[in-house]
Amino acid sequence: DELGYLPMNKQGMHNLFQLINALYEYRSIILTTNKEFTHWGEFFYDGNVAVPIVDRIIHHSHIFMLGGESYRLKSKLNN
Repeated sequence: DELGYLPMNKQGMHNLFQLINALYEYRSIILTTNKEFTHWGEFFYDGNVAVPIVDRIIHHSHIFMLGGESYRLKSKLNN
């Protein structure tokens, strides 16, 4: 949940790449993030790794751009 909320260290980036690479073209992956693909280099240890990760993710993807208010904030304000 919420990929990119915190910066990713080198080991985390390596693990994510290995996971996506292993699942690529074999399994489905669901990711959620508030970051556009063009900003993924900001939370990876090395921005050059973002490119092959994004490439594998979007190759066979269905991207859903959702918007609207935060459900957590909305719930809090209604109480």
